[in-house]
Amino acid sequence: MKTLLLLTRSFPFDDGEEFLAAELRYVSGFDRILICPCGLGRASVPTRKLPEGIRCIRIIKKPFGKFYYLRLLFRPCVQAELWRLLLTGKCRPDRVHEMLFFLKKAEGTATGLKEAVPVSPGDSMVIYSYWLYDMAAAGAMFTDFLRMRGVKVRLISRAHGFDIHASRSKTGYLPMRQFLFQRMDRIYPCSDDGASALRREAGRFSGKIKRSYLGTEDCGLGAPSQVPFHIVTCSYLLPVKRLNLLIKALMRADFRVVWTHIGSGPLDSEIRELAAQLPPQVTAEFTGGMENRRVLEYYRTHPVSAFVNVSASEGLPVAVMEAFSFGIPAIATDVGGTHEIVSDGGNGFLIPQDFSPEQLLEAFCRLEKMTEPDYQNLCAGARKTWEEKFSAAKNYGRFYKEIGTWN
Repeated sequence: MKTLLLLTRSFPFDDGEEFLAAELRYVSGFDRILICPCGLGRASVPTRKLPEGIRCIRIIKKPFGKFYYLRLLFRPCVQAELWRLLLTGKCRPDRVHEMLFFLKKAEGTATGLKEAVPVSPGDSMVIYSYWLYDMAAAGAMFTDFLRMRGVKVRLISRAHGFDIHASRSKTGYLPMRQFLFQRMDRIYPCSDDGASALRREAGRFSGKIKRSYLGTEDCGLGAPSQVPFHIVTCSYLLPVKRLNLLIKALMRADFRVVWTHIGSGPLDSEIRELAAQLPPQVTAEFTGGMENRRVLEYYRTHPVSAFVNVSASEGLPVAVMEAFSFGIPAIATDVGGTHEIVSDGGNGFLIPQDFSPEQLLEAFCRLEKMTEPDYQNLCAGARKTWEEKFSAAKNYGRFYKEIGTWN
């Protein structure tokens, strides 16, 4: 039997990883498809319906005793990691603790997989981690267990943003990277920018890294329009999204603007309070959290002038892909792989990572004052970019054809 085992953080439970729903419609090449959410809490509940033929398994993680961390220190992979940290001058107590906690989570997941996933000698399996983090390490540990039982295994992982760039971690450190690079058969970062960063880090394992774009569904064209001038942001409300800077730019607007934000999060109250101070010519609307299908329906049925993303960091933003599929141009910060989708003047405008409110307002003014033919060319450029590079049918079809035909 040929099995695909997909390791997620929580999907199809709770919130997050919404874009997996589109990907799973294109899974092919396997007799059995299993999804294991590795980071569930006791209160986690299913929130997404899986396509027919895909089964979710909920694992039970074994609790470890208080001396478990001490035992971990004697593992060869841990000692090798400690030496790397010492030799590079990066060894700090907080990083050692993070590394041990990382391995504790990974081993707990691997133990749960051993008990929950039935296999037989002669079976083959692709273990696919959606993130290059502790669940990928759990996949490596489970791989050892399977191979000892006569199962043929391929181990792969996607990589997105936080799991590529150590600078995004509180400690400036991502645990057990050489362990992961050595054990993986293939790593699929979602952008060329991410692929370049991983290849620099992976060294002799760089040949395992292959960029694989994500994609979004074709829900038809929207009706983008400059009148009224309507900008949309769609994100979880976190500091990295920097919506406070967007509000500072809108404070200076001397023309009619409608701003709609889709999403909620820890900064919800703070952002709403700031938006309440906007001048009369600027209207702010907050929809709260929306299911992905409702977000797409919003783009299809509302005249949106531009999608705006002013994040301080990104992998390659799927939210921009979604907007482009409807022919909606984007204004976005030039961070991570954003320049791989937003072409300045071709399908939107790029602004610097450390932009000023005046620079963002200038981009708004530039778009608002464009002639109708020039604006429509921008919209056509957005849709063309999506068709050529970010179609779910093309990208996921290609991805599953590759991983499903390995010998």
